[in-house]
Amino acid sequence: MTLEVQQLRAVLDGLREGVLKKLGGLSEEDARRTTVESGTNLAGLVQHLTFVESLWFEEVVAGGKAKRGLRSMKVDPSVSLRTLRSDYRAACAASDEILAAVGDADAPVTRNGRTHNLRWALLAVIGETSRHAGHADIIREQIDGRTGR
Repeated sequence: MTLEVQQLRAVLDGLREGVLKKLGGLSEEDARRTTVESGTNLAGLVQHLTFVESLWFEEVVAGGKAKRGLRSMKVDPSVSLRTLRSDYRAACAASDEILAAVGDADAPVTRNGRTHNLRWALLAVIGETSRHAGHADIIREQIDGRTGR
C-alpha cells in the first residue's frame, strides 16, 4: 500500500473511531433518539455509514455489490446497537482489505461509467464519514451533553 493510501486510510480510521465513540455508553433508546427535525439519530448514522463503506469499496472499487448496511437512517427496532456496531466494523474491515489489495491511489475505479481513481473513492468516503461524524457530535451533545472526540 502506498504511503498516500496509508495516510488517507489513517484519516478515515480516525473518523470511523470517532463515530463509534459517539455510541459509547448510550442505551438502545438514546441511540435511536432524534434531536433534529430530519429524524437523524446515531443508530441511523452508523447504519448509513455501513452502507457507504460497502457501496464505495465493495461495489465501486472492487466491482462487487454493496451488501452491507442500508442507505436509510431509519433503523428497524429489531436491530440492536451491538449489531449496528459489529456490522460497521465488518464493513470497515472489508474496506481495509480492498484498500490493501488495490494499494495505489492512482489505481482506476469506475462509477456510473466514468473512470476515476482510488484516491477519489477514498476522499468520497472520508467526506461522507466526516460529515456524519459532525452530525453525530451534535446529536450526542444534545442527548446528554457529551462533547469531544
